[in-house]
Amino acid sequence: MSGGAASIRCGDDLRGRVPGAYFCLADPVCQGPVHGEFPEEYIARRAGFVAAHYGADLGEVRERLLGEYAALRELAGYNRILLWFEHDLWDQAVLIRLLSLLADWPALAGRLWLMPCDGVRPFAEYTQAELDALVPAALPWAAVEAGAEAWQAFADPDPTALDRLSRRALPLPHLARAIRRHLQDLPWVTDGLGLTERQVMQAVAEGARSEDALFRRLRGADPVFPVTDLILRDVLKRLSTGTRRLVSRDPPHALAPRGAAILGGEERYVPAPRLHAGVVVGPGGGWWWNPRAAGVTDRPPGRGAMGLLG
Repeated sequence: MSGGAASIRCGDDLRGRVPGAYFCLADPVCQGPVHGEFPEEYIARRAGFVAAHYGADLGEVRERLLGEYAALRELAGYNRILLWFEHDLWDQAVLIRLLSLLADWPALAGRLWLMPCDGVRPFAEYTQAELDALVPAALPWAAVEAGAEAWQAFADPDPTALDRLSRRALPLPHLARAIRRHLQDLPWVTDGLGLTERQVMQAVAEGARSEDALFRRLRGADPVFPVTDLILRDVLKRLSTGTRRLVSRDPPHALAPRGAAILGGEERYVPAPRLHAGVVVGPGGGWWWNPRAAGVTDRPPGRGAMGLLG
């Protein structure tokens, strides 16, 4: 196909509501590992994570991701490419993943347009009249290159470049705030919990006992990272697994004694090993979020009043 418009979105929620051919890139890169040679190794690793953590069929996830990434090659045939990405971490992470690929196709310069969002609501909540009234902004090639730079930093085992980038004025208006929210899910030097983990535990402590209640509480509390039901289940599983669990495994959820001690500042949490984009978290990991400095640090937490790690 040649000419015409295309719309790219990180999900199917706008299919049939926006102009042109619809391209979906629904790789939830705000969660899990993002390293590996693209496309084969990368997609195999992403599919394995999504299948294991979100209860999906491995083969189906792999085929979907392969298809979505392969379809991007068709963008070369469109004159006007509209990028429908909101302010939150989910969308901004997929946006920089996309721009890292488009940066290799300089023929797209002058054909990319970023759709404006209000920084509060998801596009799916806009009325059709509101969607139709949005005026796209031309995306300069410098913004594509900035997105590619951000993706490289996002996937790096050392998060300091990503931290520095989040403090710069960026041509992508919502990216810096989303990056900082991503970094805040590293273990904090204060107690070892990431921000989303702490939000879940605080909500449980304040009476949110069911998954539905937790979902409503967290969606309303954090506009930069409004968790999905699948992400919430994954975090709950992480906090409720093993003999040293922090939250009860089954609803009605309640804090386990160790969870209460960590929230009370009496103990420190050491998470199980996982990858947070490119950064290793847990035993063997060497990066934390320092809320006092509002940045990442490789300086291990001290051994003060909260006792030894673990």
